[in-house]
Amino acid sequence: MKSLYKLSILLIALFLNALVLGTYVQAAEKIEPVKKDLPLEISEKYYKKEAILKFNEAVKNWELKNTDDAINLWNESLKIDPTLWTNYLGLAQAYDQKKEYSKALEAFKAYLKLAPKAAEDRKGAEDAISYLSHLLEHGEKELIGADYLSLVKTKHEGNELYTRWDLKNPLKIYFFPSEGVINYKQEFQDAFLSGAIIWQQALPDLKFEVLNNDSFEKLKPEERKEKEKQAQEVADIKVVFPSKFKAKGDQNNKLVSQIEAQSFPIIRDKTNFRVLGVVMVSPYVYDQAQIAIPLEPLSKLKDEDQIKKVKTIAAREIGHVLGLWGFSPNPDDIMFEGEIKEPKLSDRDMKTIKKLYELDPEKEKVLTNL
Repeated sequence: MKSLYKLSILLIALFLNALVLGTYVQAAEKIEPVKKDLPLEISEKYYKKEAILKFNEAVKNWELKNTDDAINLWNESLKIDPTLWTNYLGLAQAYDQKKEYSKALEAFKAYLKLAPKAAEDRKGAEDAISYLSHLLEHGEKELIGADYLSLVKTKHEGNELYTRWDLKNPLKIYFFPSEGVINYKQEFQDAFLSGAIIWQQALPDLKFEVLNNDSFEKLKPEERKEKEKQAQEVADIKVVFPSKFKAKGDQNNKLVSQIEAQSFPIIRDKTNFRVLGVVMVSPYVYDQAQIAIPLEPLSKLKDEDQIKKVKTIAAREIGHVLGLWGFSPNPDDIMFEGEIKEPKLSDRDMKTIKKLYELDPEKEKVLTNL
């Protein structure tokens, strides 16, 4: 019996290591909360032997990456003994791998109705339910559908509409001079551009032009100021790397006063959507876009991670600039509202931006920035 118990503990440990878990059980909604706690110990003393054997076999198949077989065995175990609550944990991991999130939500609800109060993973299940509920806020279709175009509209003069740029001409980018700014590195500008151009994979006509301000350094202060002002006025996208960035709209901060519109997307921890902190300022596109990337949070990362983070932030912010004003609920998309690891476009990202730029303005409300 000890080996069976160890297997159940192993499954619990695997569950705790999973970031997002999923499952499906047809009878999930029919399960009533038990009046008395089920035993924490998984043994024949409390649960049916045949169900435990099926459970153990399912664990072995899961470890061998036979996901579908494991799912079938865990469900068979539940048919034999519906109270063997550890089965739900195995199913959760398996269906997470298959990205069947709505099924996950139902299974976790069922799990919480059955699992003993002393089960160490109850808190993890509650966090998973919160996370999955958020992912599914807009429905299953928006989460796993071909695109998320319906979620990227913004509001302009009281109207809800799509925004996009006229791509006949390159989008001009102006980088505010950052030499001497604490924690700034020249490589950040190249990293930003590297993140921006990934959208060319979906929009071949998209081009960027960097407004060179190197020559301004040699000018007299007044002349330099005038040249910088002119460059900023013609820029489509203004990018700044402040050492810190204070609260929204802090006009005592000279840097903030130069940026006409700011918004602070919440970057959350993937496990439970806990706020981690502000790492960027989203642009708000009509005639110009402004992007600020505070350097203080970046300075806490390793050098190579700083470059990767700037590239990731740039890719996401340029996604907003191009018209993807909403967020995707899918963690695999670069425009997912939570933290992402790789600056890489998903198939959904590409289909969404393509559809946006193919919209017929006579049929849809579309604002085009010229």
